[in-house]
Amino acid sequence: VGFDNLDGKTLVTFENGAVGSYPSDLGARCEAWDKGRHPECTAGGDDKFCGQKWCFVDSCNCELPVLPKLSGYLPDALYRGRPVFYSYMTCGSEDLFTKHVPETGSTSCRCIGFDNIPGTTNIKLTGADGAEKLVPFPAEVGGTCTAWDKQRHPLCTGGKEQPKWCEQSWCYVDPCSCDLKDPPKVTTYLPGVTFTGKSLYYSYETCGSVDHFTTHYNKDACVNQDNKKECLALKMGGHDKCSWTGEKCLGWELVEHPLCTHIAKSGGMLARPNAFAAALASVLSIRAVVATF
Repeated sequence: VGFDNLDGKTLVTFENGAVGSYPSDLGARCEAWDKGRHPECTAGGDDKFCGQKWCFVDSCNCELPVLPKLSGYLPDALYRGRPVFYSYMTCGSEDLFTKHVPETGSTSCRCIGFDNIPGTTNIKLTGADGAEKLVPFPAEVGGTCTAWDKQRHPLCTGGKEQPKWCEQSWCYVDPCSCDLKDPPKVTTYLPGVTFTGKSLYYSYETCGSVDHFTTHYNKDACVNQDNKKECLALKMGGHDKCSWTGEKCLGWELVEHPLCTHIAKSGGMLARPNAFAAALASVLSIRAVVATF
């Protein structure tokens, strides 16, 4: 985004206080803007990012595996009322400039939550001895793809033989925005927490990890219930935790929530129509019968 072929200069102040002179149309197109301009790309310096192309983008219209980042070059600039973001990936380049980019999940299932929040969140967990204990996790737990259990969960500290999931990355997700082969599961870490009125779900798949946790360490996960009776018996906060599709057990929202039906259908997760679809089919059937008279 931006204006192309403008005359003039744009001054950029860097973290170390140095000032660089860039063209006025900075970021308007894919170009190696920093080459010969950034302090680390002049006077003999030639960091790897110097030759990488990037541009400014509309952050609300970027469906990329790597999300755009907030620009520090134009901190006060706005595009349609929003801060300016940049992207290397949209230009076919690798981002060698950004020092640390939080992993936010696959494009079909983004992580939810907040990043870089100070403080801790106490989570009740069970250790190898069967005793429950409160374990402090970062307040931002589940907000990005991270191996959150590593050196925190009682089973992931101390001993040499640790479960595979200790090293696996996962994050919390919106179940109605996840089009994944492996459906997300309702969390046991924060059972009373909701996101936009829905139960809180977690996913390993969106972080590129294999879920070694749910089968053995989340026995009450909906996907672990083999029949309708066991499935519908699970409750959370006084309401149904799970729903039976006719073939398998999934989180209630994945089957019943009106905002999730498109995800369920596209992912082939449902073996039966939801309540609304069934009612609509019934009405249409009645109308068809009436029309024959």
